[in-house]
Amino acid sequence: MISFKSNHTLNQIEDLYSELQNNSTIDIRLPEHLMQGGGFGVTSAIIQFIATWSRSDSKNRLFPYSQKAGVLSYAKLLHQPHGLIACYMAPNIVDSKWNTLKKSEVLAQAASYIEAMQTSKFRETMNGRGAILACFAGARNEFLIPLYERPDVQGLRGIRDFELLTQRLIKCCAPSTLRYLPETHIQTISLLIRELFENTNDHATTDECGREYCWDYPNVRSIVAKYIAFNPKDTGSINALSDAPHHMFYQKALLDYTATRTIDFLEVTVIDSGPGIAKRWLSHVDPNACAENILIDEEEKLVKEAFKLGKTTKNIRGTGVGLDTVIKSLVKLKAFLQLRTGRLCLYQNFSDNSKQEFAPSHLQNNRKKLPRTVGTSFSILIPLSSKK
Repeated sequence: MISFKSNHTLNQIEDLYSELQNNSTIDIRLPEHLMQGGGFGVTSAIIQFIATWSRSDSKNRLFPYSQKAGVLSYAKLLHQPHGLIACYMAPNIVDSKWNTLKKSEVLAQAASYIEAMQTSKFRETMNGRGAILACFAGARNEFLIPLYERPDVQGLRGIRDFELLTQRLIKCCAPSTLRYLPETHIQTISLLIRELFENTNDHATTDECGREYCWDYPNVRSIVAKYIAFNPKDTGSINALSDAPHHMFYQKALLDYTATRTIDFLEVTVIDSGPGIAKRWLSHVDPNACAENILIDEEEKLVKEAFKLGKTTKNIRGTGVGLDTVIKSLVKLKAFLQLRTGRLCLYQNFSDNSKQEFAPSHLQNNRKKLPRTVGTSFSILIPLSSKK
């Protein structure tokens, strides 16, 4: 059994993928809370691992830490993004007494959280200072009202609606910053969120073969927003970061904004459990090729290609400027991007405005090729403002 701890780091989560490669059937257990909200990128890393695990063997089972019997053993876990998505993705769910539970009955306990997503009561969607909007393939509430024009149609809302959505997300995570944020800043963040989710909505609702995901072939498209704060005087928190890129970004942000005040950061993650960027792009440029057989350098080339202006995998005429627009938004926001897709984990620090293009580095220089994960995760760290 794989038992996640509340303080798992990104590197430790990556190491767990070897268990999926070495075993056929694996049980998994998830914590009911993550230490300090999980840290940057940790929630999305757990979600991607869960999605990969769920498709590795149909006999895999999800276990709770709680000793309660029946569906109540999942009551607290469901109020966390990784827990909610795990209960939807898991092939089988059991309680602490090894009793098999019905997925529909377990998820029924999350009805109030889904209703909060529909009615924009984002503080009620998850535990802690954050919010989640999760679109579960095949679910009755798949097309959430804040994201889609109609609850039964896959047409996204316009940019004005996403500006309102962004304001509500920031208010949920860091309410005091709304008084200081200029309107242009909110507009840029909303454009970023919409472009990323539109890309996910266009390219992650079917697998690379064009098969639609459904309740029996689960898939999730989600936006997760979380609050992160750092105080320049709390050097221990920065030094405790497990990798140099995040460490350097925080230090640079603290120097840019203030030397004496706490800085609010908004972590925005747009994640899906679709085919991933390289698989999707390869199926477009070379339908006969197999992503499992290409070299890691070729996979990286495919991912970078998808960000270029004018590139698109849509079956209709279009400019394909979505991901290019994302880069321009990241530059304006002086943000930090972490991208996990396929066998790659890439990052780029946009606090230096000299780079106006997608030119990422590998998060782990000594591990260029990682185990293949399901889907795509864009995790973005955005400095919001300083406060007294």
